[in-house]
Amino acid sequence: MATPNSSAARSTPRRVAHSYAPPTPLQDLHILDVLELAGSQYRAGAALAMHQSTVCRSLQLMRSQFRLVPTQARGVCRYGQNACLQHLRLAYREHRLMEGLLRIASDGLHQPLLDRMGCVQRVPPLFRSGDHWAGLVGDGLLDAALVSSFCLEQELPPGQEPQWPGLRVMPLGQLRLQLVAPSSKPDARRVLLPRKAATALLHQALARQGYGLEQQPLACQDPGAWIKRARDRGLALPLCGALLPPEWLAQHRMGPLATQPALIEQLWLLLPEGMECTRTARQCLRWLRGQIGQLRARQDPPSPRC
Repeated sequence: MATPNSSAARSTPRRVAHSYAPPTPLQDLHILDVLELAGSQYRAGAALAMHQSTVCRSLQLMRSQFRLVPTQARGVCRYGQNACLQHLRLAYREHRLMEGLLRIASDGLHQPLLDRMGCVQRVPPLFRSGDHWAGLVGDGLLDAALVSSFCLEQELPPGQEPQWPGLRVMPLGQLRLQLVAPSSKPDARRVLLPRKAATALLHQALARQGYGLEQQPLACQDPGAWIKRARDRGLALPLCGALLPPEWLAQHRMGPLATQPALIEQLWLLLPEGMECTRTARQCLRWLRGQIGQLRARQDPPSPRC
């Protein structure tokens, strides 16, 4: 644990965890945003520490007052969107920035990086495609998104960054994923993955190396559900071992496969154009790049000198 005088404490953006609350006029918008990001009223209620019925009442109020029409398509704003709500979301973003806070989200593999940051308004992690992450940032539901190259639809030429209108794509560094499996199946050749629509290049990379693939249902996002399904079916899981506590594998009776495929990912932070110039965003970028650099160094220790 970092002490107040440690370098980690000095470099981490300072904010007391959970000290920020949305302004009273924006509380119902906050509930709606978390509902959009969580994907269900049950998960939103759990994230907000409130009863599901409260989430439902707030949703009905927002629908009535802002004339929102839900969409059946799996778009960014499933509960409705219009210009008035868009302006309100951008105003809420400005308030967060005033308080030195960013609403940043990622998937379950990389959430531990965000959990260590004090300037983040946390929302439930979910696996999404790169385009979906970009849409959430562009529409103001997120201030930033931590995105892996494995969630892109197509591979990029070496040295090229993805591009989305109105967004800045800030490179953070690379990490290596590894496959772990239940201790009873140390040679598993089938891997449990998020839906292909969310992690197309991860599916492609493992299929190319001869692994069989199974998809976790979209509704099952809790880590316990992933571990149970992997253990029940003898499946491997992709993880970033450097982000896990040292005792994690032993506690869950899991172990790394003897033969590991090459799974190097590039990570980016997606920001609205202009936000990269703000003090809070610069702090977050500096901290994330430092953390990812340290993690990568642990994954690839220097070769011993002769």
